[in-house]
Amino acid sequence: MRDEMSIVQDFASRLPVDVVALIEALGIDYFEEPMPEKNSGRIDYNDPFCMITVNANEGPQRRLFTAAHELGHYLLHRDLLDGKKHMDRLYSEGGNDNPNSPLSPRHEVQANNFAADLLMPSGVLKAEYDPALDNVRALAELCGVSRSAMEIRLQALGIKQ
Repeated sequence: MRDEMSIVQDFASRLPVDVVALIEALGIDYFEEPMPEKNSGRIDYNDPFCMITVNANEGPQRRLFTAAHELGHYLLHRDLLDGKKHMDRLYSEGGNDNPNSPLSPRHEVQANNFAADLLMPSGVLKAEYDPALDNVRALAELCGVSRSAMEIRLQALGIKQ
């Protein structure tokens, strides 16, 4: 069997990244279901079983980012999650509204960074962003994310002021 990061790299090489297919290729169950308004996603991990659930009430771009964020928890933090469920309120300030156990706000930032790197690869953005055209919308469409997410990413990478 191929290692997980090879699978991730294969999916990441094609934009927009099909995060749901990637999750399923890794043997993780994926579901969308209605959740309370402030909850974006959940990861349930009990080695070797894993399930990622995202809030079906949110828009497609938010669901995409949430799925990538939860995948980040799986790849980066599963040792902390074993036998536990973790609910995310992704769009809170720095993840500070999330429960502190088993993951901390630092873990939330790591999962957000993983999701941003997966969905909006820095190499592609550096090669494709044209300040004269300010082609943020075209890049957002290429990556399947919102214009505001792309603006934030370009600024975070120092590509756009």
